[in-house]
Amino acid sequence: MLRKHKKLTKKELKQDPLVIFTAQFLDYIQGEWMKIGGTILAVLLIIFVSMFIVKGKHASENKAYDAALIALQTNAPEAPDLLKTVVEKHGGSQSAAMALIQLGNMYFQKKDYDQAEKYFTRYIDKFSGDVLTDFNAYNGLGSVLEEKNEPAKAAAIYEKFISKHANSPFTSMMCINTAKAFWLAGNKEQAKTYFLKVVDNPYDSNEKQEAQYYLETLQIQ
Repeated sequence: MLRKHKKLTKKELKQDPLVIFTAQFLDYIQGEWMKIGGTILAVLLIIFVSMFIVKGKHASENKAYDAALIALQTNAPEAPDLLKTVVEKHGGSQSAAMALIQLGNMYFQKKDYDQAEKYFTRYIDKFSGDVLTDFNAYNGLGSVLEEKNEPAKAAAIYEKFISKHANSPFTSMMCINTAKAFWLAGNKEQAKTYFLKVVDNPYDSNEKQEAQYYLETLQIQ
């Protein structure tokens, strides 16, 4: 037989903890809803302003890089300064990464190898990750070191790229570069190792034919 629940009197009802809590909570909401609404509005406003600032920052970054690139393409004398401005003002951006590559290439073409080394190295230290821009930087820095008659250091730079991007479209080319640099450094065994890496590739390529030629030359010697 089900036990009948005791019916609460009005006095007991007023003293019920749940009822008291509910009443207090509703009083709190009524008194604080303006503050709560204001807080939510402030958060939404911060998000909106942050998005606006980021969008404006990207627009400024792109505009600065575009201006530098046009100056570079037209051989304008202000090109180096504009590229350096992109690097300094937009340090962690993709535009800054590309500006460092452009500066490295520009100084390499001018045969200012110390400056070229500086900018290629700065890219490698800060941005390494994207295979295409990495290739430009590592290949550029290796070329600089070869021009400075430091082939062993150049080979080490090429090897770093290969270790980072073992299966990239540029791997065979960098293996050839590495092998040639070791050859110039007088380390023909290491040169042979990298030429064989290219020859062992199952796909035909210009690099494979070049590697086979050098290996035949090594055997003759």
